[in-house]
Amino acid sequence: MKLGEKIYKLRKAKKLSQEELGEKLDVTRQTISNWELGETNPNPEQLKKLSQELNISIDELLDNDLKDVIIEKVSNTESITKLTFDFIKGFLIALGLVVVLLFGLILVYMVKKTDNAKKTTIEESIYCNIYDEFHSLGMTYYEETGEIIEAGGDTYFTDVLELEKYHDAHQIFNIINDYVKKNNGSCTRFVNRDLSSLVELSIKDNTLTNTSATLILRKISDDNFGFDFGETYYLEVYDYDNNKWNSVSEKCSNCAFNAIGYHIDKRHDKELKVNWEMMYGKLDKGLYRIVKPISFDFNLDEFYLYAEFEID
Repeated sequence: MKLGEKIYKLRKAKKLSQEELGEKLDVTRQTISNWELGETNPNPEQLKKLSQELNISIDELLDNDLKDVIIEKVSNTESITKLTFDFIKGFLIALGLVVVLLFGLILVYMVKKTDNAKKTTIEESIYCNIYDEFHSLGMTYYEETGEIIEAGGDTYFTDVLELEKYHDAHQIFNIINDYVKKNNGSCTRFVNRDLSSLVELSIKDNTLTNTSATLILRKISDDNFGFDFGETYYLEVYDYDNNKWNSVSEKCSNCAFNAIGYHIDKRHDKELKVNWEMMYGKLDKGLYRIVKPISFDFNLDEFYLYAEFEID
C-alpha cells in the first residue's frame, strides 16, 4: 500500500478531516490532500509528527520504495554538503592567494616609495643670529636618508661644532639649532630657497585682472634678518594633467625690469604694482602663481616667494 493511501485510511480511522490533521501537523489542508493523492511526500520532520498523530511507527508508515527515496535524498544532501565544503575550501584558498598577492604588491609599493624618497633631493638652509653675527649653512641632501650631496656656507658652525664628523643633514641642522638656542641666538630654516615662512607675498584685494595686480610683501618673522627685493617677477601656470608648475610663455623677448630696490621690515607692508601685459599678454583661464626673487641679508643667491591666483 502506498503512503498516500495509508495516510488516508489512518486519518479516516481517527475520524479527522484533512483540515484537522493539517492543523495538528502545522500544514495546510491542501498539503494533506497532496500527500493522500501521492503528488507530494512529507519530509522527515513531518513524517515524525504524522506517525505520532496517527499512532504508527515511521517504518510501518513507509514502504520500501519511499525509504529508498528518502535514503537517496539524504545521500544527495550529503553530496551537496560535500560540494559546499569543497567550494568554501577552494574559496578560502583563493582568498588567501589574493591576500598574499595584495600584501606583495603593497610591499613592492612601499619599497618603491622608499627608493623614490631616497632619490628625492632637498635643498635646505639654516640662517642663525648668534653673538650679534649672522652665520649660515646650506645643504642639498636625500630626503629619506639625510645623506648629504652638497654643502655650502661659512665655516663658523663647521669649525665650532666639528660638523665634518656627521653625515646626516637632519642631524646637523638640529645640532646647529640646539647650539644657537643655548647661546641665546635664533635660527631660521627654509627649504628649496622658499622664504614663505619669513616673508608673506599676497595679492591686494580687488587689484587682480588678467593683465596686472598689486603685490603686498609683509615680513612675518620676528628676527633681525633683512630682506630686499626689486621689480623682477615670473609667472607660472599650473598643469593639472602633470601636477606641476610650468613657466608662462613670454610674449616679449626684449623686456627688462627697473633696477629699483626695496627693503622689507616688519613695521610696514610693501606694495608693488605689476603689469605683465607686455611680457605675457592677457592670461587665459587657469591657476597661476607669481614667483618673486628676494635677497636675503645681502646674500647674492636668489630666494623666492610665491603668490597663487586664479583667472576665471
